[in-house]
Amino acid sequence: MRLAIAQVAPVFGNIDANLSEMINIMERNKDKADLLVFPELSLTGYDLKERLYDVAITTESKEIKEVCKASEELGMNVVFGFVEQGKGDQIYKSAVMIKDGKVTSVQRKIYPTNYGIFEEGKYFSKGKRVHVQHLESFTSCMLICNDLWQPSLPHIAAHYHTSLLIGLINSPDGGLGSKYSSSEGWETVGKFYAGMYGCYVALVNRVGKENEISFYGNSKVIDPYGQIIAQCPYGELSVQICEIDTRLVREIKTLLPVIRDEDVHVTMNHYQEIANQQFR
Repeated sequence: MRLAIAQVAPVFGNIDANLSEMINIMERNKDKADLLVFPELSLTGYDLKERLYDVAITTESKEIKEVCKASEELGMNVVFGFVEQGKGDQIYKSAVMIKDGKVTSVQRKIYPTNYGIFEEGKYFSKGKRVHVQHLESFTSCMLICNDLWQPSLPHIAAHYHTSLLIGLINSPDGGLGSKYSSSEGWETVGKFYAGMYGCYVALVNRVGKENEISFYGNSKVIDPYGQIIAQCPYGELSVQICEIDTRLVREIKTLLPVIRDEDVHVTMNHYQEIANQQFR
């Protein structure tokens, strides 16, 4: 399967401009990629705060339908991030997969980032589960930024036989202060999950400056051996395309059968014990 990662610079709060750019990128890469992945909140920009309700949409909104139409006409599947209007005026940070012109999966961010310079917990409701989606010979899973820093979620995805883990990211320079390199941290996390679980990992970050926040990009695709096979330049607009193959997934999972050998009952028993301790 041909996988493309699009390192874009969304226009703050301007859905129409961002939608137009996303569709333009789809059109420019017609016949080059089977799946095109955009970053977290690629439809809206990041630092929205009280403006969330102005840009929140549902999967039935015209903007999503326009991408569905482009997907069908161009023969290209696409993943991107948006602000989702839920029931009861709940707002979620979500990712959507459009496959063959139809919405087939929506993943809500389970752990909105609420440390460093980030204040997502003030504005976003939490998702409740991890979803997987079959795509050609792959089983894919979308996780949004901080959810990849919660090891239980990629572990759950691995038990659902995920062979393509898609991380939609908005990671800026200095998000955790000057002593911690987020760029290096993401590469470490991506290589760990790829090698540990025997899957491809696509980490797709944005670029550009927004409300004094500078995003660095450095998006990449990592193969099941932990090798980077595609990478966008640091701080620049870019689309990179690579081939991914489930035969490599089968090969590494035979060599290192981590998920096959885990006794989940041991894990569950310990988790239940830890949960019970919280009430003592």
